[in-house]
Amino acid sequence: MKSIVSILSLWLMALPALAEVRPYALEVLIFARPEPIHSISELFPTEAPEAPEQHLDFDFALQSNYQNLRALPNYSHVLANEASRIQSQLGGRIVFHARWVHPLTQGQANNPWFRIQGQSGNFSLDGYMRWSIDRFIELDADLRVRRAGVRTSPDGTAIDAVYRLTEFRKMASVDVHYLDHPAFGVLIASEAIEQASE
Repeated sequence: MKSIVSILSLWLMALPALAEVRPYALEVLIFARPEPIHSISELFPTEAPEAPEQHLDFDFALQSNYQNLRALPNYSHVLANEASRIQSQLGGRIVFHARWVHPLTQGQANNPWFRIQGQSGNFSLDGYMRWSIDRFIELDADLRVRRAGVRTSPDGTAIDAVYRLTEFRKMASVDVHYLDHPAFGVLIASEAIEQASE
């Protein structure tokens, strides 16, 4: 019986190593609109989104080189022109912008969520994203953007507006993808990285 348990344990430990890894350079740009593009009356709860069971802080994952995640420098951003236009023409606020190497594997449910945070002016971002790959790159997103002090309660207390976007998207790497919300938007670019042959 012990030998069966040992063999099963070794097999389970080897599963991640057996999974096909396909590295991509991923870039995510999240911006808040100065005003929602149409009236939104719904206010979501002001507390932070409930944390998924398996999640990591994105910045910590990059700094610790978790599963070979690696930050790429700002000068490599392929969405830099879009960021400039969003700020200059739309008057939007960039609340998150990063590009990194992400070794993608199959099985969305087997991959951890990453907590994404950011802030610009009176806008702040708090949410989660997770990635995998099959025929296409797969993204799960649960994002909230908070706009501080939008309304005032009868007792004079400032009330924040909190806008939420949840989406699952399959993405071809040749396209720039856009997740749309009346109060904010998400641009995503990806590029396959050729692995050196041994």
